[in-house]
Amino acid sequence: MSQVAPSEIDEPEEVSFPKKELPKDDMDMTPMVDVTFLLLIFFMITASFSSEKVFEKPPPLSETPSNKPPDKPPDQFDTVRVQIDEFNAYTIIFPAGDEREASSKQDLLLALSEAKSEISTGKEDEVLKMLVDAHEECIHVAIVAALDAGREAGFSSFSVTVVEEFE
Repeated sequence: MSQVAPSEIDEPEEVSFPKKELPKDDMDMTPMVDVTFLLLIFFMITASFSSEKVFEKPPPLSETPSNKPPDKPPDQFDTVRVQIDEFNAYTIIFPAGDEREASSKQDLLLALSEAKSEISTGKEDEVLKMLVDAHEECIHVAIVAALDAGREAGFSSFSVTVVEEFE
């Protein structure tokens, strides 16, 4: 075996790898997505879903008992009553007691115009009243359509009452 001089031994060269720089404008979205899903799950679990009715019977206006039931206003000759049943059909009750069925807003508008012409005296300061009795199962759109038709027909005072059953 021959001896190798220490000067003849090659020293290992230093190997250097290029450093990878992460782009600074990219962001790791994983934690943000995780937090979003956790918030979504939290709100879904804590939300209360109720099946309560949207309409409730209004409380009585006064605490004093009266002889008349509060659901029936006194019959007046300047008042037209519109009933909306659970199937969203309209029944117009004229002041004289006549009834007419209406299945659409256009039919309701025609009937209310006739009712207005029957009760109108032609005075400028005359207040024509329309009472809407809505069944608790009817949809809100039917009530709004009845009020719109009353406004278009020329009524100036409106009252909406929610009822469980019609008499």
